[in-house]
Amino acid sequence: MGTIALDIETISPHLDSGDDVDFLDSRDFRLLAIGVGYRETPHSDIETDVLWREETRSGDEYRLLCELGDWANQRIYDKILTFNGVNFDERHLRGRAAVLAEELGDMGVPDVVHHIWEGGHHRDLMHDITRSHGHRMSLDDAVEEHCGYRPASVSWDGETIENGDIPALGEDLLAYHTGLSDMSDERATHLRDVLETYVVEDIKPLFDLYDALSEDR
Repeated sequence: MGTIALDIETISPHLDSGDDVDFLDSRDFRLLAIGVGYRETPHSDIETDVLWREETRSGDEYRLLCELGDWANQRIYDKILTFNGVNFDERHLRGRAAVLAEELGDMGVPDVVHHIWEGGHHRDLMHDITRSHGHRMSLDDAVEEHCGYRPASVSWDGETIENGDIPALGEDLLAYHTGLSDMSDERATHLRDVLETYVVEDIKPLFDLYDALSEDR
């Protein structure tokens, strides 16, 4: 059966500058985008896409979860790959669904996410890395160590984007979509393209890393 890969990108718009983010509390996050990947067989080409939130309303975050559910339902899989997904991606997909259920008064919202994880065994590759090396590693370092290449870096305004840059850039993009920014259409389109490339570069290497770690077992 096939394998899917997931990677979420988030923002924290309700926190004031300088507030500490509780990485275990889904109320400190909002979904911005979800990178998805699919490989039907170990020899198939890898299909990637990025699902986007377009508005700041809770209903649009729910729409994004439903879009992810529809995407997963259209594919046959028995494995789900993430990197640190137990503590972040799965935790906050489930967590945001629970928060949205309260906000929207719809207790069926968590079922959308539950069905995704019910469809396959979750392989958090960070756990493999920790067992193998005795400590955590970044995705880039893990791919370089086990696959022999380093995922391509992505730049914005001449600076290499780091994971910690995504929330602010994501909020800039959402502000544009909601008419709260004077960003030009051209710059907004370029920013979205850059962020999409960044997300895809976090998805595609998961399949190579999975293959390499499976061979090492």
